[in-house]
Amino acid sequence: MMGCTKAATGQKPTPAMLSDALPFITDMPGSWDETQRQFFDERGVENPSIDPSVWCDEASSATENLIELAGDSGADVEMKAEVAAVGARMMRLQAWSNDDVSAYVAGVVEAVRLCDGNSVTDLDGVSRSWQRIQNRDIGDQSVSWIDSTEPPENVQTEKFSSIGRTTVARFGDIVMVLQLGDANFSGRIEPLSEEDWWTIVELAGRRLDDLDEQVH
Repeated sequence: MMGCTKAATGQKPTPAMLSDALPFITDMPGSWDETQRQFFDERGVENPSIDPSVWCDEASSATENLIELAGDSGADVEMKAEVAAVGARMMRLQAWSNDDVSAYVAGVVEAVRLCDGNSVTDLDGVSRSWQRIQNRDIGDQSVSWIDSTEPPENVQTEKFSSIGRTTVARFGDIVMVLQLGDANFSGRIEPLSEEDWWTIVELAGRRLDDLDEQVH
């Protein structure tokens, strides 16, 4: 879904309006349980815009102002799906609206550019890698990427693996941060297909784009 570029205005949707616009399990493809839905006027440690640990070290300068640009108010929903071959499939979707939405998304785009193709391995042999997802654009401004964690091959006990996809997009005055990932302690990962992932991204995007149109 591509949107026409909409200029920011003085009228912003409230956190409660944003919460109502976020998808419900009845909207979602497949079987999901909603584990949290909230809207807030003060951002706490439990609802950061993006967990700072997802970034590579090279992106520190591009991401240092993201928490401030995200502001204090917003809404989020968390969902979980049990998948036998995967372990836990989690989705976290946040949305907010303020005067800094364009600057926020621009900072994320730059961070993804800096992390794209990077891979690091720690002293325990656990590797992290980042890759931008190309040709998946949504809204007025967006970026998507994959963040993966792989255990060393010689580990005999827990082999935690994870693959997460994140999309950050702007719909007029609204920012969407959608994080969807799979994690497993067996070392085996069968992530959600790209098409199924993108279906969820488009679903969330349509609802927030509709809200921006209603407000304006």
